[in-house]
Amino acid sequence: MDIITSGNHVWENREIYPVLDSDAPIVRPMNYPEGTPGRGIHRKNGVAVVNLMGRTFMGAHLDCPFRCADRALAEIHDSRIIIVDLHAEATSEKIAMGFYLDGRVAAVVGTHTHVPTSDTRVLPRGTAYVTDLGMVGAVNSVLGMQYEPVLERFLTQLPNRFGPVESGPAALNSVLIVIDDDTGRAHSIERLDREVA
Repeated sequence: MDIITSGNHVWENREIYPVLDSDAPIVRPMNYPEGTPGRGIHRKNGVAVVNLMGRTFMGAHLDCPFRCADRALAEIHDSRIIIVDLHAEATSEKIAMGFYLDGRVAAVVGTHTHVPTSDTRVLPRGTAYVTDLGMVGAVNSVLGMQYEPVLERFLTQLPNRFGPVESGPAALNSVLIVIDDDTGRAHSIERLDREVA
């Protein structure tokens, strides 16, 4: 199953709103308020992907991602394999979600910081976990963007737009998770990072 998960930046271009409301395989964080475009769960052939957003340091007024995860699991209880993407800033919130869902889902993967973490592991009850998958983007950049505007903002403390997207060598950060079809639990998780010129 191919799917795109999202996070806080999904709302920056209103053109995406109709796509979020379509059957396209793209989800937005489930814990946004009712009436927000899109959905937070995508299901296909016994596999479900849940997209949640953390609240710590994210500046959004959202439902509790932990309680929302419980509601999601009740809704998709018949899915054989469940993968959760927690789009969050705080590593502690992501790690806590991993342990909260350990044994109830196949994997909890963190996103948002654009920097891959090296803490891939299978938790005690069989859930694969990583704090942050990383990104697909320019290697010599800050979060995929040209670094000069970012440096200017740090040095002057004046607001400016980040961008444009940096060119040059790119990285693909990812993980490979092996999941048992019968139990829906993970056998293994390993980082797979590639760099191309």
